[in-house]
Amino acid sequence: MENDIACNGNDSINSNVVSNDARNNLLVRNESISAVHGSLKLPIGIAIASKSQCCVCRIPLVSPTITIKKEDRNNILIRRNVDIPKGSRCCKDHTSNGYLSREAFFKLTAYKINYRIFDSNYIIDTMEKLRTMVHYQKHIDFDDPSSLSDADYKILTGFTRKQHNRVLECIPSTALKNSVNLSPRCALACLLMKLRLGISNAALASMLGIDN
Repeated sequence: MENDIACNGNDSINSNVVSNDARNNLLVRNESISAVHGSLKLPIGIAIASKSQCCVCRIPLVSPTITIKKEDRNNILIRRNVDIPKGSRCCKDHTSNGYLSREAFFKLTAYKINYRIFDSNYIIDTMEKLRTMVHYQKHIDFDDPSSLSDADYKILTGFTRKQHNRVLECIPSTALKNSVNLSPRCALACLLMKLRLGISNAALASMLGIDN
């Protein structure tokens, strides 16, 4: 009899726990649904939107000019919370191979602050881009124009970025091919670093985040 009472008591407790868990689970689900269908209003910096004024240094544009690429716009939005309106242009000197240089990446500032509403799909997409960026980020990345400054190039290879570009242009495209680990630009940088720093292949691979 006592065992029956104890069992009934436990059943009652268990049912309360289940009931509470179910209630909590329902709340969690409701919150998730709210998050999925909701949106966020956030402050965001806006760069100058002009086809006659450089969005980086803000001086009148003089040909040749470059239209800011979508990749740069996404990168700056994620890393610096500055939105560059589509179609914005900059001086060619602020770019390397058509992309913003590291100096320009950090020189560009917001012209004003606006509040924008971002829906859940945009937020999820931005988080995916951030995960991808972090996952594939190398220790030293010569393929990313915003990764290294001219001073970094000089220290690591003995050449400035422009000198590096000139040397790369002089090499026949058939002589350097893309591989899983190395682009032609990175392959040239590896050779220059090897000659300048005199480090082992293993150390070089570790610095560049590639297989030895």
